[in-house]
Amino acid sequence: MCRIYAFLAHLLLMAVLLLPGAALAAIEVTDDAGNTVTLDRPAERVVALAPHIVEMLYAVEAGERLVGALQGSDYPEAAKQIPRVGSYRGIALEAIMAREPDLVVTWRSGTPRSVVERLDALGVPVYESEPRRLDDVADNLRDLGLLTGHSKVGERAARAFESRLAALRQTLSETPRVFYQLGHNPLTTLGDGHIITQAIRHCGGKPLFAERSVLVPEIGREALIEARPEVILSASRSDDWQRAWQGHDWLPAVRDGHLYTLDPDPISRPGPRLVEGIAQVCQVLERATRSS
Repeated sequence: MCRIYAFLAHLLLMAVLLLPGAALAAIEVTDDAGNTVTLDRPAERVVALAPHIVEMLYAVEAGERLVGALQGSDYPEAAKQIPRVGSYRGIALEAIMAREPDLVVTWRSGTPRSVVERLDALGVPVYESEPRRLDDVADNLRDLGLLTGHSKVGERAARAFESRLAALRQTLSETPRVFYQLGHNPLTTLGDGHIITQAIRHCGGKPLFAERSVLVPEIGREALIEARPEVILSASRSDDWQRAWQGHDWLPAVRDGHLYTLDPDPISRPGPRLVEGIAQVCQVLERATRSS
């Protein structure tokens, strides 16, 4: 009799599991803001509010689920066809909601808080992406893979990123003092909380002014003279920015010709192509050290 009851209980359990949606467990991840993001099922309609997020979603093979993106989301080529919901100058909440998203992935330091708060109020799940450490990129890939039902692909993409990152790490015979120029007038750089600063360290350089308490510190002429940068890096489409340093031979980097232009998209977007930007940083720092 006990065996019969056990068999009937097993049949009942199987029937419950076979009910539509019964076997689907909730998906839960923690985003870069420390918030828990929970979905009942993988997101099928995703709006991405930064180019690096678009690149990540394509990397985990969830590009076909993108129904909205910002202007400037241009990689891979297919991303240019995604309907636009705004730009860095402004994001239209109405345009986002018109896409009927079941997940919006925001850029924590780039998406206006008012937009995030309104999405929360409307009950739209929000994942806030803000990679500040190199390892955060891999974590984001894993999370986005889970949230879109591509957990295995997300894991593969994350491991590929981590493997390439580990292979790029270099220790130089001398540690060059590196100034990363963000803007020229006023002269600005990036603090320790930015991923580009981490990339410079990863390549064996010492990022100048990383100890500043703000993310984008403004640097005075006297401070730069005292810091004596041996390498100056800047992300740009051309070398035009280097002209402003002509005649400033009191800086070792200028005197020795160690001004290098980086491809802006890979180094500036904390996505899967960041390793390409890091590879370029490592290459120029090694070159500068060898020629010193």
